[in-house]
Amino acid sequence: MIEALMPFLLAVLALLIIPGPDMALVMANGIAYGRRGAFYSSLGISSGGLVLAVAIALLVAATLAISPSVLLVLQLVGCLYLFCVAMRTIFSRPGPEDTCAPAPTSGNLFLRGAVTNISNPKALIFFSAFIPQFIPDDATEPALYAFLLGALLCLIGGVVNFAIGASGVLFSGLNRIGFLGRSWSQWIVFVVFVSISVTFTVQAVASG
Repeated sequence: MIEALMPFLLAVLALLIIPGPDMALVMANGIAYGRRGAFYSSLGISSGGLVLAVAIALLVAATLAISPSVLLVLQLVGCLYLFCVAMRTIFSRPGPEDTCAPAPTSGNLFLRGAVTNISNPKALIFFSAFIPQFIPDDATEPALYAFLLGALLCLIGGVVNFAIGASGVLFSGLNRIGFLGRSWSQWIVFVVFVSISVTFTVQAVASG
């Protein structure tokens, strides 16, 4: 069993060290909101990945055809949400004693992470192209095997993302520096979320 999983684990670790929107998100939230921001963002990203893992398990089990129009609508709604988060962050002026970006609740941090993952048009393609390669030909329950691989990917990704996001605390001193009446942490969150939402929107429209 371990021998069969080793190629999968090595591939996952190699993929996770490539910079991407998930890494940018947890790093930005780690800088802006500390370890709490990194933890709940990572947890949300992994939970979003579990949703995709379930979708892939269903595809493997029943070769279910998901309507491209439904996926496109879901992705665009997610992109709109991320853009609204960016606007709300940059237009919230810190108080005179507060140099940090206004802290969202843990639930909001979790939701942002989940939406970022699910809204990524490349995420479902990645899951559907990557995971089936590692399902053994003699697997008695290929759909369950696909889900377990997806869950394992999400677990490892959550640990790696949290470690990356927590390292953002080292740059929290940026909060003491302001620009145009906003803290640097606000600008970082704003730029990251706008970049993700615009990029995902263009990709979703192009692929739709």
